[in-house]
Amino acid sequence: MNIINFLSKSATLSSPPPGSINVLLGTKIDGPGGKWIPCATKTVDGSYYSGLFQVGPGKRQVCAASVPLRCPREALSRAIELASSAAA
Repeated sequence: MNIINFLSKSATLSSPPPGSINVLLGTKIDGPGGKWIPCATKTVDGSYYSGLFQVGPGKRQVCAASVPLRCPREALSRAIELASSAAA
């Protein structure tokens, strides 16, 4: 199963919005589904989104861009949940 398709059922994942920056990084989560690093991403308009990096060659960051959050800690908490599901 493609992990991006699996995660897409619970959140719309896409590339991070243009101009966004990662403001918080979580601890790497390992599992049968790979190694993932959760992060909180801040956009130029001040919104926060949950992001994930899959560790490995040719991997990229994805962002749960359909759910804006109020603060970086909330975004990181949700990213940790998503990373845990992806690694499972």
